[in-house]
Amino acid sequence: MSDSHTDALLLGPRGRRLCMALAQRHGEVWEALFHAAHDPADREKRGVLVRLLGELDPAGVVAEAGASGLMNALGDSTDAAMYWQEPDEEDCLLAAPDIAEALRPLAQAIGDAPWADWWSEAVALHDQAYVQWREEGRDKDRPPPIRGAAQALRKWKAAAVKDERRAQSLPEDPTAAYSGCWWSLPSDAGITVTSRALPRLGAVQLMAVEDGGGWTRARVWPVRTSDDSRIYEVTGPQAWTELVERYPLPVRRSRRHDWWRATGRAAEWYIPDWAAVADDFDAVHLTVLGYLATAGRALDLGLSGTTGEPSATVLAGWDPDTTYWLTDSTAVGRDGSPTDWVLREGDGSEDPDGDEEPVWERLQAPRTERLAGA
Repeated sequence: MSDSHTDALLLGPRGRRLCMALAQRHGEVWEALFHAAHDPADREKRGVLVRLLGELDPAGVVAEAGASGLMNALGDSTDAAMYWQEPDEEDCLLAAPDIAEALRPLAQAIGDAPWADWWSEAVALHDQAYVQWREEGRDKDRPPPIRGAAQALRKWKAAAVKDERRAQSLPEDPTAAYSGCWWSLPSDAGITVTSRALPRLGAVQLMAVEDGGGWTRARVWPVRTSDDSRIYEVTGPQAWTELVERYPLPVRRSRRHDWWRATGRAAEWYIPDWAAVADDFDAVHLTVLGYLATAGRALDLGLSGTTGEPSATVLAGWDPDTTYWLTDSTAVGRDGSPTDWVLREGDGSEDPDGDEEPVWERLQAPRTERLAGA
């Protein structure tokens, strides 16, 4: 990756957390991070952490982690994302300029690693997969919903507008103890969401999920997409804000309290009007690098609101490398049989606590099922 990609890894809380997740595989760094995060005003503890980070061999750390360790670090960072409360102690500490700068050599080494080559790439149209979580009571046998996207998005928008109207009765004070919708995506619309399949991993989404449910079993469906699909690529903060500005949906009141806690800002909040986006694009893809640089940040917009507060947006609830399919004309279709996966504890490596890192393992192929609408 270029220097600009290194900078991107250090821009956002998720990118910095990824870097530290790799660094703290070394026990001394993990211990120093723990003490500095819980006592950030102690300059001596912060100095110890900075010194230990400087003593690391960045290329060696990344090489030792390998492809699986890098994916585990991405999963750790994604799992730590929280948009309904204040950032945790570690995210707060890593935002400090001296700590972030100490992570720069490691960010550069991550960018140079061959396993991260695809992190800035556009959607892999011929390697897409749909993850169906198989925990009891959670769509155990439902194939990918490849039909009905337009109706689903109309219902989603109607519900979003209704939720925003209902939130008008909530306190104007952003610090009030209220919580509600905090995500930026049509996550509950029931449309198809895919991520790329990797060697020895059925789908990236198996490893990297925001606000996950601790799932340990999944069915992964290979998904065929059209080469003619119109894809909007969210490659970083600018691409995200341009999408919101082009298709703005005001959510000031419904996001006011949660996003205040997550970002410390009160603003005229906006998210994309996904039903309107679907008029121009079949899908929107978030690159891994785009996620790491963008997620969780309050980003300014050039929109004119009605309250005098600045306009802004937050990318929240979107897993890295996932693609939201907004139409079903020719974009998504059936392509082969699904595979079942289970999360096992341990792949031979250890974290600082002495616990083996989890790994997703493919089980014997399940029987083939027809996709909904296929």
